[in-house]
Amino acid sequence: MGFFRGLFAPFRGGLYVFRHPLKRYLIAPLLLSVALATVTMFAARRYWSQELSSMVSSTPVLGQFFLGIMTVVGGVVLFLIAQPLLLAVFSDQLSERVEREVLGKAHTVPFLTSTGRALVHGLLKLVLYGIALVVGLGLTAVTGGFGSLIGIALAGLSLAYDGFDYPLARRGATFGAKWAFLARNPGLTVGYGIGATVLYLIPLAVFVASPFAAVGATLAYIDLEKSAPPAPAPDPVPAKSANLAANS
Repeated sequence: MGFFRGLFAPFRGGLYVFRHPLKRYLIAPLLLSVALATVTMFAARRYWSQELSSMVSSTPVLGQFFLGIMTVVGGVVLFLIAQPLLLAVFSDQLSERVEREVLGKAHTVPFLTSTGRALVHGLLKLVLYGIALVVGLGLTAVTGGFGSLIGIALAGLSLAYDGFDYPLARRGATFGAKWAFLARNPGLTVGYGIGATVLYLIPLAVFVASPFAAVGATLAYIDLEKSAPPAPAPDPVPAKSANLAANS
């Protein structure tokens, strides 16, 4: 149940946005994503043009082919790393709006506390993303296809963290508590990582994938929260003990 709930969550998020008056929240993320894609491709092209300049000069056809491949790969990697960070504010607003519509209220954290925590967690995420990228590229170079699968798995895990970060952050979860939540719900985490990865592979959907995934994670978290068993009530105090306590 948890796996399929996570698998369809990003697409459920997109359907929810289009079925409710929330489409205006996609305008800024869409424009920023298009601009980011242009910048990352330009940066990747410029970097690899310098790195492969000798190959392009000696073997123009082969050099241009590799230049095109590395430009696309480099631009996509930079885009996937930067987009969740660039759109974090917009995705958080959309996630909070959805939570308020579904629950009638939304959990909130004081602005300064949430901003400081978001900055720290964002830096920690960048470090982990860098480690995951290095590990994925290293294993790909050594083991080929097996390393690529590990890289995809790490990317899916990163997407799962990004999505559930929004509802968890509003509940004051620490950096470690957010990862603990993913570990306690492996089916939900794996399913969501796969679903979000597939969403990012759909042409043009990549520009709004981040807010869609954030809404989907919020809805999945609310479902999980509602299905959680209520906290056990405290044991009643025996009448005799209560009388003794009152007379003491």
